[in-house]
Amino acid sequence: MLDIYVCEDNKKTCEFISNFISDYCIFRNLDAGIVLATPYPDEILDKYIASETPALFFLDIDLKTKINGIELASHIRKQGRKAFIVFVTTHSEMTLLTFQYKVEALDFIIKDNQSDMKKKIGDCISTAVNRLNENPNSRAIKVNVDDKIIFVDMDEIIFIESTHIRHKLRLHAKKRTLEFNGELKIMQQQLDDKFIRCHKSYIVNKDKISSINKRENTITLINKIDCPISRSGKKLLLQL
Repeated sequence: MLDIYVCEDNKKTCEFISNFISDYCIFRNLDAGIVLATPYPDEILDKYIASETPALFFLDIDLKTKINGIELASHIRKQGRKAFIVFVTTHSEMTLLTFQYKVEALDFIIKDNQSDMKKKIGDCISTAVNRLNENPNSRAIKVNVDDKIIFVDMDEIIFIESTHIRHKLRLHAKKRTLEFNGELKIMQQQLDDKFIRCHKSYIVNKDKISSINKRENTITLINKIDCPISRSGKKLLLQL
């Protein structure tokens, strides 16, 4: 998942950028979308800090607030997380300041022609999504949800279960639940050794186990959901 933020003090420009981003992500079935569009840098920073999701930022440089877009980008970089930053501005000469602040911008978009802006915004979104998914250090699995390919970080997965529909799985992550076609046996082969087949219908992330009830043969996960334990699953869990 890629969260997209827009910080722009011109209301019409903010709406134009936000609407295009939403349409672009939906039309191309991207696992990305707008989470916040606002003229206030503090709101952007607060929401980003509270999230753990990789993000793409479209920042106006001249925000007419106590900090400008370049300073906001500097605060974003200080979080030390995966983030793509794009500056949107009418002042092309200000782009030189980004090198002074060492904010590593993905691109600069000049507010002139809307058709050109749409193309560059779309290119930036596609580049960010591709770089995120192709990251060799990423511990992610790929699932196909409807017509969309979604990469899910293993650290985000709590458990995976089979549903009452044949060959339909349900993946429970920290912030979302996904349903897709598949088999637990095949899914387990994609996962690392942090995941245990505790039952014929469940695979759990052992790092997300809150407690084990040996009498009831159940485990409670960090999202407060209980999963059953089979005899073979119990043996694996006793090794923890």
